[in-house]
Amino acid sequence: MAAAEHNTSAIKLQVGEKPPLADHDSSVLDLAFVMDVTGSMGSYIKAAQQSIRKIVEDIVSAEKSDVRLALVEYRDHPPQDRSFVTRTHDFTDSIKTMKGWLDESSAAGGGDGPEAVADGLHDALKLDWRPEATKICVVIADAPPHGLIGRGDGFPNGCPDGLDPVLIINQMAEKNITVYSLGCEPAVNQCRDFFMALAHITGGQYVPLGNAQLLAKVIILVFQDEITLQRLMQEFHEEVVT
Repeated sequence: MAAAEHNTSAIKLQVGEKPPLADHDSSVLDLAFVMDVTGSMGSYIKAAQQSIRKIVEDIVSAEKSDVRLALVEYRDHPPQDRSFVTRTHDFTDSIKTMKGWLDESSAAGGGDGPEAVADGLHDALKLDWRPEATKICVVIADAPPHGLIGRGDGFPNGCPDGLDPVLIINQMAEKNITVYSLGCEPAVNQCRDFFMALAHITGGQYVPLGNAQLLAKVIILVFQDEITLQRLMQEFHEEVVT
């Protein structure tokens, strides 16, 4: 069975198998961005840079939460791209630091159509997530991982490092990391089902982005929905216990 067929089948088989939600403190939030920073992502990177201040004002201040932010940038493997495969910035509670990371992000390179999605997810899994935190991973992408679509793929057998995005996303689910996939349309349409499946495995959602300016609003809604869910779960747990 080809790598693309294997990945697609595995995703279909495992959707909806997220473990039960663990008890989390809804005031303790870890938010990681996993972002494609290849050439086609220029407008979305700019929107992400511009959205951080609004996130802080509308979510962090309003919720009075203990929030940490992380950023994983990914491009591709040589010879498709020789700048870097991933560039990882682990969690910080400094908004200034996060903004600095984003200000240094730029859209360049990429080579073939697919990108190092599996590597970006792998680095996100390895971040210093707090056990007690509500964990949210926002994936912003417009291209599939290697080994999924076949045509125009410099690595048709999958990630050259042997990373399996389906295995990684299930490991994220086991750690109660909720993934929200933000698909930059129309470019992402060829692999939309893949990114939808990644989100659903972890109990998250796929959100189509037809306009880069919607990015800040979407991220804020993700925060609000996840906070509300965790608070409801806590209230339910407390009622059952008492």
